[in-house]
Amino acid sequence: MERTDYIEKLLEEYSKSFDIDRDFEIGGIKPYAYGYFSTVSEKYVLSPKANLWSIHGFEHILFIEKESITFSDIEEASRLMQEHMAPELVCKGNKFPEKDHMYSYVTVAFICSEAPDEETVKALRKFKYEKNYLFTIRGHVEGHMIIADLKNEKVYTNKAAKHLSDFYMNAFSKTAVK
Repeated sequence: MERTDYIEKLLEEYSKSFDIDRDFEIGGIKPYAYGYFSTVSEKYVLSPKANLWSIHGFEHILFIEKESITFSDIEEASRLMQEHMAPELVCKGNKFPEKDHMYSYVTVAFICSEAPDEETVKALRKFKYEKNYLFTIRGHVEGHMIIADLKNEKVYTNKAAKHLSDFYMNAFSKTAVK
């Protein structure tokens, strides 16, 4: 299975609810694509002008294609989330996210032709990134990391991204039908 076929199928599925940018760069890394999603929930009385509360949720995802992935790639993705994705995409260069920010998920999805080694899979499964802003008054950010192994048609995730596993597995079958 070709990496680009698989990524294009993922992007087709993601584009149903995400904005996709194919010309994006962050922290010196130019991913295959960047996906952005936002949602707003609010409660008001009788009229939207009488707003009781409002919450904003976001997801930022980088699709990175590689021949193979190593332990150092996991470390680099962790650094990218902490030093660039959270400050630049979540906080937009400010000390804290915008008012009414509740959560942001920052995701790095590696699409690889070769299977990762055991050390890399262990590092991925142990990976955890969470940060609270003002004791969660301004919400929190959570890191998700995914490896799609095209050779064996397997998906590996960290614990926080486990819910995405089936979505990435389904893309294998949809790509094969093509």
